[in-house]
Amino acid sequence: MANGRPLNRPSKQSASSGLQSTPSSDGGSPLSPETKSTIAVALLTVFIGALDLTVIATILPRMIVDLEINSADVDRYIWIVNGYLLAYIVAIPIMGRVSDLIGRLGAFQIALGVFLVGSIWCAVATSLPVLIVGRAVQGAGGGALLPVTMALVADLLPRSRRSTGLGLVGAVDTLGWVLGPIWGAAVVGVLASQAEAWRWVFIVHVPLGLVAAVGLAYVGWRRLPRFERHQGSLDILGTLLLALSLLLLNLGLSSGGEVGGTTGTGLRALGGTTNPLAPYLVPLLLGGLLVGILFIWWERRTPHPVLPVELFRRRPFTAAVTANFIVGAALIVAMVDVPVLVALVVAEERVSTSSALLLAPFTLLMAVLSLLGGFAVARRGERATAGAGLTLVAIGYVAIWIGMGQEDSRFVAMLPGLVLSGAGFGLVIAPLGASVINAAPPANRGIAAALTLVFRLLGMTVGISVLTAIGVRRLQSLTSRLDPIIQAPNEGTAEFLARQQQFIEDHAIPLSVQVLRETFLTAALLALIALLPVWLMRDSTPPPATQPATDERRGARVQPSRMAARRP
Repeated sequence: MANGRPLNRPSKQSASSGLQSTPSSDGGSPLSPETKSTIAVALLTVFIGALDLTVIATILPRMIVDLEINSADVDRYIWIVNGYLLAYIVAIPIMGRVSDLIGRLGAFQIALGVFLVGSIWCAVATSLPVLIVGRAVQGAGGGALLPVTMALVADLLPRSRRSTGLGLVGAVDTLGWVLGPIWGAAVVGVLASQAEAWRWVFIVHVPLGLVAAVGLAYVGWRRLPRFERHQGSLDILGTLLLALSLLLLNLGLSSGGEVGGTTGTGLRALGGTTNPLAPYLVPLLLGGLLVGILFIWWERRTPHPVLPVELFRRRPFTAAVTANFIVGAALIVAMVDVPVLVALVVAEERVSTSSALLLAPFTLLMAVLSLLGGFAVARRGERATAGAGLTLVAIGYVAIWIGMGQEDSRFVAMLPGLVLSGAGFGLVIAPLGASVINAAPPANRGIAAALTLVFRLLGMTVGISVLTAIGVRRLQSLTSRLDPIIQAPNEGTAEFLARQQQFIEDHAIPLSVQVLRETFLTAALLALIALLPVWLMRDSTPPPATQPATDERRGARVQPSRMAARRP
């Protein structure tokens, strides 16, 4: 029974975004078995998608070797990461809106199917372009899992428990980040005797995804009420314009490492090749901006936009998504630069394990604090919690910058900064997510949850593109006074490789570490800048003592006399 109605007969008043409120609608009542089971299976899918986001960090060196990719062309193979992120971003608003139209459970099954196809594609890839396409397909499937779960939690839980529920989703997501590098290293380690063992990292996703799909079908469609669809349609043109704009902008940004450089100097002297898109940098950027302007024009006129304009008129929503963008740009620094640093200074056979161990404190604290952040929001509000988290991020990144300068004990000296910044990012997840979703009406809750992630991942994508280009250009500038490493006509291959390795040890590695250190200082500044949009937010979660949860949940209209009686 729920509010006096049988569970299998939902009323339209209680239905929200396709699911009826469950017995958990009463803030003091325990969650029903159906609600618990549905959320548990949904969280499993989030975990699988999160694993794949970071698993690439520890297996990328082996993939580069097996696919015969030039290790100096970092601005090319970084698209193994960037392709996933871009598809992830585009899929989020699409599936967020689809979940509003067809229901959360149907959207889950579509996302899982696409994700499994992408996993198989990556497992059989034989070249860099094919692998990038496979990662994009994976990202398109994985991108839908997290926002649909966030919207589902918002549907199933009352307002008084929503922040805590969103914190749990964030904790599971970041737990996947924690185990992603370790999972990749473990699979490759166990199957080390197999040729190209990294392919099994993608193969094992298939049975895990099938288990989640079957479990979700059984629990959701057999135990929960039927869906009530919201009116509307999918904005196909807007989606295509968004995807094209992001693709053009990121292609242009990531090829910017050639700006101001000369042929045969710096990083390219290590055997790298000129980015083939470098001559088209300006047309790519201008094209991306023009398509972006056209996208905004269209979104203001279409009746069912992929990015509803009315949401951006709400100050808490706009401020929170802006903060999410900046947080994403700062977050990608640690997720990318820490493995890069390990690859520079650690022997190849220990890169996977060392990267996983060094990132574990960072991501583990993110997982724990994202859960605790939900409780902090209920007590202190969104602004105070997010502000405290961003302050910790800035302090932690400065500490990492200091620790990276300790050459004899670099990894140990970095740990305090990784702990502080990881805890700070964890505190930020729940308050920003709660602020965005609470600012949206029920019919747009799915797309609001999607946009919470869109702007964070957009920040990550733009951040990784810009930072890669800046890093390439900066390293070329620092090493431009050195003679390029070119094999002489009569020089043997062994002698050339030895000379190249000596150049790397004497010049490239120290200068690369310097560039990475500078990047962490830039990220600390970004965290401080994010405090401004956080300050512009307002605390949308009422204190527990004054929250009119019961009347809101029951759809009752509170009379003025009752409201007056509640005022002190």
